[in-house]
Amino acid sequence: MARFKDAYERFRALIVWLGLTELAWLAYWLLKSGNATPGYLAIVVTWIVAMLAWLVLASYLGASGFFLNHTRWLSNLIGVVLVLVFGFVLFGATAGGRDGLLHAASGTSDVQLAAFHILRLLAIGAVIKYMQGQLPLHFILIGAIPDFLFALSAVVVTLLAANGPLSRDFLIAWHAIGFCLFLGAGISMFFSVPSPLRIFHDKPDASIVFQFPMVLAPNFTVPLFMLAHAFALVKLFPAGS
Repeated sequence: MARFKDAYERFRALIVWLGLTELAWLAYWLLKSGNATPGYLAIVVTWIVAMLAWLVLASYLGASGFFLNHTRWLSNLIGVVLVLVFGFVLFGATAGGRDGLLHAASGTSDVQLAAFHILRLLAIGAVIKYMQGQLPLHFILIGAIPDFLFALSAVVVTLLAANGPLSRDFLIAWHAIGFCLFLGAGISMFFSVPSPLRIFHDKPDASIVFQFPMVLAPNFTVPLFMLAHAFALVKLFPAGS
């Protein structure tokens, strides 16, 4: 067990690579259209640069203890709000941004939109941390396990979509569920640290979720997964439908 733990710890920063993979995948979807206007391309490049800057800043703030020292202000929700609001406003503020986003979403297959969420299998890392005594049970039950099960469903949905079209209603429901599942982990983070939601005082607490590198989950990788669901819903709810 000790050797396994040491090997796992050497790859703790895998979450950084997960975030970069998500960003690259989303950027590919947004940029793959050959009919993109210069204005839309500028919007996408602005978004990519802003996300990279936030990745660096969130990493620095996590390593310096900012998020952990301000749990009482629900600090780990900062990234979710910033990433989601920035993306929604940036692409929704102009007709060119909205049209470009709709065109990009409509040209992305349901297979790709589902396969993206297979990356959430890495939620198994949180389960490993629980087994190592670094995370509380409530975080695993409410956050990590539902996320991991959804990733398994993404494998199934990807295979089904690759063999034939799935119903629009099913895909809408599936993406909506995937988006909402993050709420459990988002709330559970604050159950055992000083915050308005604290209800547990035993150890281990959820402090590790507020420190680098795991702090990037709520502040970077999770909101990118949520944006991917939103991107899929743009396709499923096209303007004027």
